[in-house]
Amino acid sequence: MDDAYEAVFFDMDGVTVETADVWRELERTTILPAAVAGEPPVEMIRALSVADAYDRLVAADDVEVTVTRAAFDALYDEHATAVYGERAVLMDGYRALLADLRDAGVATGLVSASRRSWVDLVLDRFDLTDAYDVVVSATDFEGPSKPDPTTYLLAAETIETEPEACLVVEDSPHGIESAVAAGMSCLALRGAGNADEDLSAADEVVSSGAELRTAMAERGLFED
Repeated sequence: MDDAYEAVFFDMDGVTVETADVWRELERTTILPAAVAGEPPVEMIRALSVADAYDRLVAADDVEVTVTRAAFDALYDEHATAVYGERAVLMDGYRALLADLRDAGVATGLVSASRRSWVDLVLDRFDLTDAYDVVVSATDFEGPSKPDPTTYLLAAETIETEPEACLVVEDSPHGIESAVAAGMSCLALRGAGNADEDLSAADEVVSSGAELRTAMAERGLFED
């Protein structure tokens, strides 16, 4: 696929902004203790949307959910403004990377398993509202989010690009599974929040914004 990519889609949590450790801390200490009986099953819901996380917990034989879906949603919303408005950190070199892709005529998108209100917090805080050709969140359509491929397929359809001409940047096994199921190439970004995750289903694993930039340049997306 070298020299043939027409679009690059970025995941939000763990790629565009680093929030994984913050959310997992909150899930372990605050959110899940208020929502389930017993030991908080943090890893069971890693990288899932809030709606899919609730469904996963309810379906698990060894988990007793003690709150309604609305109450579960509220537990996350209670912390979202602080997470995305104060604690999230933008990937190093991200703005320059977006600018170089745009200059090279490559479309860009933000494709997230988070709800739209959270995505908007990131867009507003980091002044990224006009930075992408397409933005897709888990609440922009009816249906399952990642690892289902729908979010990425919808992003490609919106900008009228074939899936095989798209490159995805992800940080979780669920996200990678979503991209691969959509027929897209995938780079995985490893960081503190996913140090022990199996990212081998991606085409390549990088460990920093600088390595991500190099990997894209090597694939002919722009001249470095």
